[in-house]
Order: sequence, then structure tokens, then C-alpha cells
Amino acid sequence: MEIIEETTTTVVYQSEVEKDVRASLPQLGQVIAWADDHPVVWKIVTGKRSKAFGLGSCVYIGWTQGSKTPDAVLERVRHIYEVLQCERPYYTPDSIFVWRIKFTLEHYEDKGFTGGFYQQHDSRYPRSCLTLDYTPETLEEVLDRFCAWMDRYYDAYRITVDGKTVRRFKEVVP
Repeated sequence: MEIIEETTTTVVYQSEVEKDVRASLPQLGQVIAWADDHPVVWKIVTGKRSKAFGLGSCVYIGWTQGSKTPDAVLERVRHIYEVLQCERPYYTPDSIFVWRIKFTLEHYEDKGFTGGFYQQHDSRYPRSCLTLDYTPETLEEVLDRFCAWMDRYYDAYRITVDGKTVRRFKEVVP
């Protein structure tokens, strides 16, 4: 029998902003480098100000939603990165899903930044819904984007954010 000793070198990519976040896959290293170049991303995925992309957001896979572990934080950053890069076939640069990430990245540190659950209502039922971030100054812009995205098959009578009517189209006819 022959005994062979081998030494293995592992390349580890570690965030300069979030020191606990590390990965050995080059693809995740690229995600970490991107997030370090855009440090607001780390604030978004580890905080609760963004209803769309913060801690607890349902946009992420279940195990990452409320977890503060480095792996969960990195998975949330990876999700944002992949949507922005349109790496999945259903994301296009002009989709509302890409737009809402860009919006959150741009406005996260603005005064009054928050988010809410937007919902379209017709005369009988709630219809399209999406969680979007906004500021008091950008609420109308975000409402316009939501209205452009929502289901056109049904007549929309109103739009709510967290259950409160913020836009009315016409009166409901019994």
C-alpha cells in the first residue's frame, strides 16, 4: 500500500462589507463583488425597511426569508442580482420585477422609504397584487407602474396599498 498526501487550496470569496458572507463558488464570488460595489444591497436584504426585498420578504425562497445566517443573506443578494441581470427567462429589462429592484436600490435611503402590498380590486374581488416599495414623493409613480402591470381583463375600480384605497377609477355599480 502507498500513502499519498495531497494539499488542496480552496479559493474563498468574502464580502468586504458583510464579513461573515463567504462563498467558494466563482459565481457567488461575482455576486458578492457586485453587492460590495453596491453596498445598499446589503442594507436592503438585512433590514426591514424594504417590504419587497428586505428581511421577511416573500419574494425569496422560504428558508431565506427571515434568516440572518450568512448563507441566507447571500441567497437574497443572489436573487436580486439574477433578476437584475435578467438571468431567468421571465425577466426582461422592462418588466416590473426588474423595475422594482432598480427602484428599491435607487430610493432605499430616501426619506420616508417604505413598502406595501398593492392590490387591484374590481367590483367583486381583489385581483392582481404585488409588494412594492415607495416614498411619499414617489407613490404616484409606483402606482402608475403597478396600474400598467395589473390585469387588464377586469375593470379596476380601485387600488389599495395595505388595504387602504389610494386610487379610485370609478364607482362600483351594484
